[in-house]
Amino acid sequence: MLYLLSMPSSSKKELIRNFKKNKDKIFVLKKEYSKLVPDSYNVYIEFNPKNILIDTNESVDIRIFNSTDEDSDVIVQEWNLEYNSENLNNILKILNWDYDTLASIKGFLESANCISIENGKRITNVGFARSGMGKYSYDIFEKKLDENIKTQYNDGCNYIYYKDHIVLEYGGGAIGSQCFPD
Repeated sequence: MLYLLSMPSSSKKELIRNFKKNKDKIFVLKKEYSKLVPDSYNVYIEFNPKNILIDTNESVDIRIFNSTDEDSDVIVQEWNLEYNSENLNNILKILNWDYDTLASIKGFLESANCISIENGKRITNVGFARSGMGKYSYDIFEKKLDENIKTQYNDGCNYIYYKDHIVLEYGGGAIGSQCFPD
C-alpha cells in the first residue's frame, strides 16, 4: 500500500507545459549529454530520488547499448544502482565517467525539469516524469519529421506528434494504462 501511495503522478498537460517552459534547457541537456556519451554507445540514464515512504536511497538506472550495431546490443542494463556501489563504479569506468559527470548530467536534467535521457543516432529521448509505473517523455528527432515518420509517431496511444521534430511519448508500466491516459 505504501508503495502505491509513494508513486508519482503526471499528465500530458504537464508534459506540454514543461516543454513550453523549459524548451531551451531541454535542448541544452540534449546537446551537452551527446558530448558526454562515447561515440560507440547509446546510453540511457535515469536518476531515482530517495523515497522515505518505502525507505529507498537515491539511485541510478543505466543501460548501455553498442551504437555501432544495427541491433544495438545491450552491454549493461542495471536498475537502482546506489552511489558509490562497486557495480556503479564499474559501469562509470566503461563510459569513462566519474561522479562529477553524473552530477553534471543530473544538473542538466534538473534544470530542464526532467528525470532521464537516452541518446540515439536519430532520436534523443528525454524523460519528463513518471506517473504510476508509466513515464511521459519527449522524443527529439535530429531533423523535422516527414509525413511518413509523422504518421508512424502519431498513433495517439504511445506517441503524439507535437511539432517540427518533437514527439510526445507515454510508456505504460507493468500495471495501468499502456496508452496516454489523458
